Amino acid sequence: MKDNAKYILFAIILSVITIAISHLLQPEISYNNGLGWDGVNYHQMAEQIANGEQISTKSPFVSRVGLPYLVAKVYPDNIKSGFLYLNWFFSILNSILLALLLARFINRKWVIYLLVFMYITQWHGYHRFGSFYPVQVDPLAISLILASLLVLLKRGITSLDIILLSVITLLGTFVREIVVIPSVLIIAKAYFYYKKSKFTEALEVNLIQVNKYLLTLPLLIFLIIYAIVALSIEPTNSHKFYNAAADMLYTKSLFRFFHSWIVAYGAVIILPALFYRQTIDYLKQHKIMATYLAIIIVFSYVGGADTERIAYWGFPVVFILAAKVLDTIELTKANKNFLYALLLIQVVSQRLFSIIPDYPSDCNSTTVLLTPIGNCFPYLNLFPAHSELIPAVIGFAEWGTVIVVLWWWKRRMHD
Repeated sequence: MKDNAKYILFAIILSVITIAISHLLQPEISYNNGLGWDGVNYHQMAEQIANGEQISTKSPFVSRVGLPYLVAKVYPDNIKSGFLYLNWFFSILNSILLALLLARFINRKWVIYLLVFMYITQWHGYHRFGSFYPVQVDPLAISLILASLLVLLKRGITSLDIILLSVITLLGTFVREIVVIPSVLIIAKAYFYYKKSKFTEALEVNLIQVNKYLLTLPLLIFLIIYAIVALSIEPTNSHKFYNAAADMLYTKSLFRFFHSWIVAYGAVIILPALFYRQTIDYLKQHKIMATYLAIIIVFSYVGGADTERIAYWGFPVVFILAAKVLDTIELTKANKNFLYALLLIQVVSQRLFSIIPDYPSDCNSTTVLLTPIGNCFPYLNLFPAHSELIPAVIGFAEWGTVIVVLWWWKRRMHD
């Protein structure tokens, strides 16, 4: 408990410092008067709610009424700032929840501090990205996902677990569709217990302390609430998830998909990839983590064009996997030098000392060092899913070179 208090304090202080520095240095996006793309719809919904009007905007954004409703009630006279302030609050909460989640699985304290630092200072995380693009709904959805994983990633299933996941699902359905995942994971967790009990003498099924039909309660709540929301709103366009998913499946290139995952995480995802045997063994032992990560991988491919943003929803598991490697690696001089190199790569890839360039801008050229460097280049070149081809190819080639060198270095250390 004493260590947890230190982790919480660290997360709060670093979050506040990062937010303050970013807000001081980072200009707001010019596009649509600071609302960007999706933000136009969320801002419009909040205005409609504040004015007592029918909620009506583009689908699928129109069904994500939770945070716009909260902003409209708390900050009706300054909606854009309302999104910024509330999302800052939820981002600080997310840092705390991540620290607590890591503390459950990791023994080395410095590993927990390091990974929380990496999460807070990531360039596309809301701590830094929020001042650039304030009107989003993701931070609250991430809070609910992290809270659900704290419930799910423990031994057994109790009535309290079902109650907590039902409440999280109830709230999350109003926020963003992806919060359906915990209601699926609790069913998967029960399935893994039942399956294991058939092949071992250990009666894992006894760890399920609820009626099997109650396991479907969170999912049932999601379906009911989502149906109610769908009947209460008026989308201004025709949007079907399965049509959009089919389009992504057909049009999204594997090259940009893999590159997007690397850019989303940097060296944090390279670490468990390099120690893939340890990673695979760990995921076999923690099937809920593996299931969650598999869902995010699939969804990041078919769930929309912003691959990097969706891929980063997997950070709770990716960070645990990276932390587990750091937690168990022998700290010899050679291994320390290897880890220092990874840290340097992460600092560069997180653009730790650079702001996000404006959109639109007059900057045409892009210099790439793992990610685009400097402050004057086309904004979309930050994202392999949207980047011009040449910067994307250069960035992918640089990452490929780094991974090969690191793999060779790791092989030499263990020969």
